[in-house]
Amino acid sequence: MNERTQQEPTRPPLMLSEDGLHVLTTARAIASAHGHEFLTTNHILLGILETPGSAGARVLGTFPMKLEQLKTRLWAYIRLDAGEDKAPYGGEFFGFALAEDGAQALAEAVAEAEEQQLRFIDSRAMILGMLRRPETNAGEILGQFDIQEETFRARAALDTPPAPKKASPRPKPNKIRTFKRAKPRRSVRLPRISPIFLLLVSIFAGLGYMLYAGIGDPNKLTFIFILTGWILSVSLHEFGHAIVAYWGGDASVAHKGYLTLDPLKYTHPLMSIVFPIIFLLLGGIPLPGGAVYINRGAIRKTWMQSAVSAAGPLMTLLFGVVLLLPFLFGLDEMTLRTHSSFWAALALLAFFQIFAFVLNLIPWPGLDGFGILEPWLSPTILRYAYMLGGMGIFLFFLLFVYTPFGSWVGQSIWLIMNALSSEAATMAFYGFDQFFNFFNF
Repeated sequence: MNERTQQEPTRPPLMLSEDGLHVLTTARAIASAHGHEFLTTNHILLGILETPGSAGARVLGTFPMKLEQLKTRLWAYIRLDAGEDKAPYGGEFFGFALAEDGAQALAEAVAEAEEQQLRFIDSRAMILGMLRRPETNAGEILGQFDIQEETFRARAALDTPPAPKKASPRPKPNKIRTFKRAKPRRSVRLPRISPIFLLLVSIFAGLGYMLYAGIGDPNKLTFIFILTGWILSVSLHEFGHAIVAYWGGDASVAHKGYLTLDPLKYTHPLMSIVFPIIFLLLGGIPLPGGAVYINRGAIRKTWMQSAVSAAGPLMTLLFGVVLLLPFLFGLDEMTLRTHSSFWAALALLAFFQIFAFVLNLIPWPGLDGFGILEPWLSPTILRYAYMLGGMGIFLFFLLFVYTPFGSWVGQSIWLIMNALSSEAATMAFYGFDQFFNFFNF
């Protein structure tokens, strides 16, 4: 008896679609123009955005973001690395030499196509490959713009070609138009305040009582009091950014925990720890140290994007004014003398808030003053600003410490403090002695 052996039909090999070929050709032209031999995910993603009518760009256009902002950031990163391949060679893809992260993302694009039993790889699959590899350069950038893998996959519909964009028909004359009732605006339902924030408030209040009552070493208590108050002020500062961004349309800040006032949610290793400590110890410069990642693409109105950046410094100013209220309403000389350690520490913390407010409004990359202007600046200026990256704050520190600019700003802050309350300015001066005497054992 003859036995028939059944063999599974072999699937044809995956092909590169015309859309994908155009995208990679554009990416290679971008890379070559900047002295790069290997394609990174930044080159490929920018190639998708710069190729007219690419399928991937069409899908990205359905998200609440501005493609021009994404393009500007990619151009800046590519120009920053111009002249040298930063990532090692990762292999070839249909004749295109890839960097390691580009190879990783396109390998995921192939896996995506195979899982969906497709015959072609286009720019939509390439973006999904980046999203499946969020540690790649472009994958991280897409994540910052709140592009999620599952959402993109649902909108991409890889098994069907993207439908052409249809123009909306004009209403015919003399025809009665009906309008749907507008949906009510969503109410802002804030999550519960973080227990960590409430604990810090309790510690801050307890330290203030000990200073007021004269319990313990005033120098050590002042140092911890200022440090705790500064952490609270950073939380309020970043909450200001987040709540205005939420009102502006970025719902991701709620999912990230930015509306809870939890200081751990605003932590960035460099901006939250290293730079603030260096600034504070070397010159008593209160550099704001938090970090929130706002999906500015979800905030359509330009003025609202500026408001998001301005909200943080305004919260810092508000906190400083609250600390100054006892001085503004007047304190008798006897009270100031009897509880001088407390009033000195409180005045110094208020001084730091005013200092941070003014400092943050300086239009320098990395500071909120630049963020206020950012939506209105030309792409050329933004590219150079983005090229500074994290070095912007370090360069600002050098400018502040080693040029007359720093002393001019410092003197201006003292003048503002004295104008608000001469008693507070005097007590803040004594507060500096208490704060730095902590290191004199």
